[in-house]
Amino acid sequence: MNKYLEANSSYVFRAKKQPEYTQDLNEVTLEETELHIHGDTKNIYRLSSFSKLNKLWLSYVNQRELNLIIDLINPKMLCIYDIKASDLTSLEKLTHLEILEIEWNTKATKLWDISKNKELKALYVKDFSKLHDISQITGGYNINILTLAGGNTKPLKLDTLKELAELRHLEYLGLSNIKILDESLDPLTKLKYLKELSISNQFPTEEYAKLSMRLPHAKCEKFSAYAFLGSPIGGKDVMVVGKRKPLLNSREDTEKLQKYTERFKALQEKYKL
Repeated sequence: MNKYLEANSSYVFRAKKQPEYTQDLNEVTLEETELHIHGDTKNIYRLSSFSKLNKLWLSYVNQRELNLIIDLINPKMLCIYDIKASDLTSLEKLTHLEILEIEWNTKATKLWDISKNKELKALYVKDFSKLHDISQITGGYNINILTLAGGNTKPLKLDTLKELAELRHLEYLGLSNIKILDESLDPLTKLKYLKELSISNQFPTEEYAKLSMRLPHAKCEKFSAYAFLGSPIGGKDVMVVGKRKPLLNSREDTEKLQKYTERFKALQEKYKL
């Protein structure tokens, strides 16, 4: 996990820490502060009686079930996995929500009016196969932590990242398996309070070099010519920064790495303020 997220672990959901799945809400006490339910959990209407419920994991939910459940809750933290719903506007009702994590949606083409979630500080959106428009994310004025990610096999495809420039309070930004039509990281130069950027290697090298000069106080492993892999792949332990750049061996390819380093520094010099 990234250092920033480690230091702010209260904002991050952990699957291994979630409560056991509750099949019937009649089987648990109303004093529960955390629950893990499915869309078809029995006696779902009882949710409105859990006055101390702050953290909810919701899995395998369709449109009707989502709308019903949202009307019954107002937690501080919500994690939804496998959501078959094209309309996410019901989430606007969650006025106490501070942390929201949504993973795996095959129907939604846009988000919701995030400005309604005035307390939202952390947002995680992953594996939305039809999402192309994130314009509504500009309403997330108080978001400190944001992750946008594709799935394990398909990237998240967006036209541009320009909307992210409005999130001036961002301190951590994660962009994983993401494909941007205009291939520009320029909007991120507006994020002057950004402390850490975790981004996949899917943009031109020049974009990373330019951004490294515009955000000198942000930590990012792509702000140098190459980065070491967590685990070697076929004897290669180094990833050269930039899309379509090769994997190399740090011991055998020292001359190549030196050339990539010189080119990267030249690009940085080009964009030096």
